[in-house]
Amino acid sequence: MKKLFQILPLLLLLGCMSLFSVTSAFADESTAENNEINISLSPEETLFDITNMKPGDWAPRTITVKNIGSKDFDYLMQIQNSGDEMLFNELLLEIKAADEELYQDKLADFKSLPIRKLATGNEENLDVTIRFPEHLGNEFQGLHASFDFIFTAEGNDSETETVQEVMVGKIDSSGSPMSGGPRLPDSTTNLVNFMLIGGALGVAGIVLIIIIYYRRLRFVQ
Repeated sequence: MKKLFQILPLLLLLGCMSLFSVTSAFADESTAENNEINISLSPEETLFDITNMKPGDWAPRTITVKNIGSKDFDYLMQIQNSGDEMLFNELLLEIKAADEELYQDKLADFKSLPIRKLATGNEENLDVTIRFPEHLGNEFQGLHASFDFIFTAEGNDSETETVQEVMVGKIDSSGSPMSGGPRLPDSTTNLVNFMLIGGALGVAGIVLIIIIYYRRLRFVQ
């Protein structure tokens, strides 16, 4: 009996923890059920965060749009400028869904995607590419562009519910003088640099091996 009283506080603590966990699970489930219209984006906050972009560069990204609510919804995507206009007005935008081209023109001229339907539990990928036009000259060096991707999901019944999610885009142009001609994308430039560095290290290794070999021959003689 004495041992029972000693472990009784521990049993009460465990019981309270179990009750709290069960209550939280029911609360989370109830909250999820109440979110009838619920849109989820991946990545969650930032789609573009690019520095040193140059004429001829492009940046492809993929947005995954998910319906995690309990009802089907229609959604659309809009873009809103939140920074300087000079670079924003010149950037090019391409949007595709699978093999379907949804938009291809200036970023500043984009108004909205056509309304797209997404059933509950489903998702789709939007392939979004920003291009820095090749003809832009040195007056665009060191400029910044900031813009928001605004997704709006709306129920399609009489009791319409609307939900919005926002993603951010940031692009900084190169601070060095630009010729305005075509340039390699950053990813390609980095690959070339790595190849050159690897080749130099390989040549240095071969030279070192030859030196060590001849030194050993002289030592043996």
